[in-house]
Amino acid sequence: MRDERTNRLLASLSSHLDALREATRQGRPPPVLELARSEIENCRNTWEAGVLSGEHHLYDFATLVAQRLVGTTQIQLVARVVMGQKEEDEGPGSQRIVIEETITRENLKRVTDYTLAQRIARRYRYRASHDQPFGVLYPRASFLELWPLDTAEDSPATRVLTRVKTNDQIWNKVCDALFAVDTLLQRNKILNNDSKYIKDVFGVKVLTPRKVDSYRVDAELAAMTFAPSELEELGVTVEPSLLKLELIEHKDYLALPPAQKKQTGWEAIKNVYRWGNQLFEVQIQTEANYYLEALHLTDTSHRTFEMKRRQMRRGLEKVVPHYADYRRLLKLLFRREDDEELHALEESLPWLRIVNGEATF
Repeated sequence: MRDERTNRLLASLSSHLDALREATRQGRPPPVLELARSEIENCRNTWEAGVLSGEHHLYDFATLVAQRLVGTTQIQLVARVVMGQKEEDEGPGSQRIVIEETITRENLKRVTDYTLAQRIARRYRYRASHDQPFGVLYPRASFLELWPLDTAEDSPATRVLTRVKTNDQIWNKVCDALFAVDTLLQRNKILNNDSKYIKDVFGVKVLTPRKVDSYRVDAELAAMTFAPSELEELGVTVEPSLLKLELIEHKDYLALPPAQKKQTGWEAIKNVYRWGNQLFEVQIQTEANYYLEALHLTDTSHRTFEMKRRQMRRGLEKVVPHYADYRRLLKLLFRREDDEELHALEESLPWLRIVNGEATF
């Protein structure tokens, strides 16, 4: 998000939160935050355009990486969507369904990843048993998988996947950053000076046959450069910053001793690269560990994890002043809501005023 108006808007939210907290401590009336409708609309439009542009770069990046690591340009694109019912629980009647559909590069770039997942989900209905009505399915996670139709015998990778965080994940993370939730929960997930950036919006996963191949991929990415002709073949405008990868962050979870590994069994090399002006998180993972993770994504334990995360945020809403209000406000900024929703939000927050004129910040 490099739009000046959007950044001013988000900066004003941070400043207002500080002032709101100070007023609460001193027992003074809350300061008023004025948001112009034009600024809200600009934020939404900029966000949607930014996500779509970012996804285009993600697919180009993943294609280039896949062609190098699997040793072929013959790659099939497959949209993989994990879907579930609207209200999920931990019981056996709450299932998750995985749907895979092939897709062309042209169709892939017409809509955002989440919109594509929604369109795929709308084509299906599901019922847990024959005596129950069919219900609507909702996308819980979506991936683009790049399947090689041929591979070189000595290639270190077998497949490449991409994933984009959903809007809900983004505005929740932005709110968590404003309130330093990681510090509140005594978890340190921020590793460098880019702490205000969410670095895993656009993710790439590289699958390998063995751990030794994961380290081969890590080394190849470190030395990887692209020829202008490779970029032109994908329709990418050639710029110097696109001819190589810049490593921003490196963590080796493969080398951790068993006592320090995650309970789910997940392990990988996790790097963050800058390609052009965009950050990408790249996970390098063995196929065996990936299938363990894929099973976890669809089973009851992962739903339980998601429910606990939602419960955690609901718990914070009860004990952290203004956390609930800011979650609602950020949801409004990152998702299109109708005028009734906007009016209801303004009516419920005494310190929020939506105006038709220009922004005052």
